[in-house]
This record gives sequence, C-alpha cells and structure tokens, in this order.
Amino acid sequence: MLGCTACGRRYPIDKGVPRLVAGLADDVAEVCRRFSFQWLSRWNGRFEGDRCYGFNDDIYIGWVKGQMQCRRAAEPGEWMLDAGCGSGEKTAVLARLCPEQNVVGLDLGVESLEKAAAKFGDRTNLDYVQGNVLKPPFKARQFDYGMSLGVLHHTPDTRQAFASFRRLLKEETTCVIWIYPTYWEGPEWRMPYFARDFITFGQGYRMPTGLLRLIAHSIVLGFYPIVQFFFKKGYRRIGKDLPFFRVDDMTRKERYDAQVFYCFDTLLPRYQWRHTIKEVESWFPEEGLDPVLHAHSFYTGSSVPVRPRANEAAGKAVAQAAS
Repeated sequence: MLGCTACGRRYPIDKGVPRLVAGLADDVAEVCRRFSFQWLSRWNGRFEGDRCYGFNDDIYIGWVKGQMQCRRAAEPGEWMLDAGCGSGEKTAVLARLCPEQNVVGLDLGVESLEKAAAKFGDRTNLDYVQGNVLKPPFKARQFDYGMSLGVLHHTPDTRQAFASFRRLLKEETTCVIWIYPTYWEGPEWRMPYFARDFITFGQGYRMPTGLLRLIAHSIVLGFYPIVQFFFKKGYRRIGKDLPFFRVDDMTRKERYDAQVFYCFDTLLPRYQWRHTIKEVESWFPEEGLDPVLHAHSFYTGSSVPVRPRANEAAGKAVAQAAS
C-alpha cells in the first residue's frame, strides 16, 4: 500500500504497479478498456513483434531522448515522465538509454503495465504507475523532462490534457509530444483516416474490440496494393526527417503487421482529435515553452534557456574587452 500523509488515503500496489486512480468518467473508463485490449493483445502476440508502429524502439526513443536533451544534457538523478506509456516498452527503452535518470511510465491501462513491470521490473531507475493524465497522481513540477507520444488527442480535450501534462514538468524543462495532424497537413494519415471516417463511419469505438481487430485485417487485405503504395511512400517521405521511419529495413510481414496495428489504433478510440500545426505550436508559448521543433506532427518544446556556444561566448568576451 501507498499511504498519503496529507489526506490519509491509501492506494494498493499490485504486481509492482501502484494503483493511483480515483473514479473515472464513463467515457474515460471506456477509452481505458479499449486501449487496454490493444496493448494487452500486443503483449500476447496478437499484433506486431519486436517493432511497434513499424519502428525500432531503440532508434525511435533514441531520437526522442536527443530531443528532450536538445538544450541541456540530463543530470544524474533527474526525473523523466512518459505520460500515456501504453505497453510500457518505450518507457523501458528510455530507462535503459538513461541509466542515471529516473523514468516513470504513467498509464490508465493496468494490465499492460503489469506485463511491463514483470519484464522490466529489474531496472532500478524505472517505475510504472496507473494514473490518469487529466488527473495525475503527482505533485506539480516534479519532472525534468517529459514525453507523451500519441496520447493527448485521445482524451476528451487535447488542450486540457496538454496543460495537465505540462503542469507535471518543472519550470525549466523540455518535452516531446505527438499529436494527430489534420487530413490536409498529414497526407500519410489519409488512408487510416478514410478507414475511420468512411469505412466504419466513425463508429469503430462502438464495435467489440475483437471484431475491430478482424476489420483492421480485412481493410489492409482488401486494399492491399493501395495500402502498400501509400505506406512505403509515406514512410520514405517522413524518413527524410525522422530516422526511425525506415520502411526499407522492414520485411513484408513487418509492414503488414504495422499497417494492421495502425488501422486498428485509428479505428479503436472514442476520441481522436486532429489539430493543425499552427494550433499545436501556439500551445507551447501559452505554457511557457519555446516551440523548438515540428516534424510530421512530432513537437518539441523547451523552457531551458539557450546556452551560447563556446565560440560565440568567446567572441562576446573579446568584443567587451576591446570596448
């Protein structure tokens, strides 16, 4: 049990995962159940194998780690948050890549967290916590760095979820998020958007999850040549900017598995908000962050002061001495 000295509440720790969740609204509980099915199915071998969304997680999270430290290298003992960690695998990769920092994975779906804790629980710098990003079980300003990849837009209000995520991070921080683009700004997403909006008429979230998995397979097989063409085209286009989009390194089966997973992931949730680049970038200064980077709906924001380069600092010193 975890006991709160302030309010006296007690929270259970079961199978290595603290259960820090109060009552959930019906819609949020539904989203939790459906994503729990997705990530637990992945753990049980029903979706992709070593890859996730077709990515090599070492390359993917290595890039995210570099973005989080784009202005300042992490110091020993600092804290990193993965808000909405899903299966917990990417969180474990981050903990392995940052052995001197403390990494916390936060998610509502407890079954997948139990699987992750059982597999990666020997990492002393890694913890998983069941909690709601909209009502997080942490004090404000506790984490030095944060990432939330493909999560915030599945809440009832993306902007509110981003603000809640930001409050968990320290005043001087850097974070990375991924948000669904609009239909016109994200051409690589038009195929899965078409499946959600027109093939299932936006009603996928009402369908049983097992049936939805079968529908995802059927859509990919039924439109196989078209799906292959746009998948390869999209990955090659994005791969020019993001190193973890490597379609030529994937086998045919890995491509098919990734396409089914993308399709299922797009059809599954009740909430799937899509935002313009300009809109998302406006959130960062509103939360005291500089919009550092945008690349294919990945956003990096930072409030860490820009440090002058050594030669620039030396030049200024010489100029001041000369004056």
